[in-house]
Amino acid sequence: MTDLLFVGVGWTGLAITLNRIAVGAFFMLSGYHKLFDPERHRAVVDELKALGVPAVGFNQWWVPLVEFAAGGAVLIGLLALLAALGLLVIILVAIATSGRQRIQLYKPIDEVDRIDDWLYLPETLYVFMLIMVISAGAGPYSLDALILNLMNKHVA
Repeated sequence: MTDLLFVGVGWTGLAITLNRIAVGAFFMLSGYHKLFDPERHRAVVDELKALGVPAVGFNQWWVPLVEFAAGGAVLIGLLALLAALGLLVIILVAIATSGRQRIQLYKPIDEVDRIDDWLYLPETLYVFMLIMVISAGAGPYSLDALILNLMNKHVA
């Protein structure tokens, strides 16, 4: 019982996998809609313009393409570390641009409230989920694990 209270229930591999699947699915689906739904794509273009993001003609396709492809890679656990790094860059830019604007709209009453507002952003949660994939890898139930096992058997 003491181990349970201080170490947890275990199932770390399952937790890593569920985290990876959730964040990968989010980005893959988000990127898909930004690429293939004309209304959502138009909203992306409008937001990029409003935020003053340079090279809108390029970024309107590049950002959702990276979200879709890298999100899919994280979802299935294929080169998950590299895919998560790409998504981390995108989400950090989103936090620095649109996240900053939303924090201003919240009108924080002091610095503690400002910190709370930053933590309230969904993008902040995605940052931590991606950091988990980057630091722990794709987990035991992934294509990365399968490939590594095959490579280890081939070497041995």
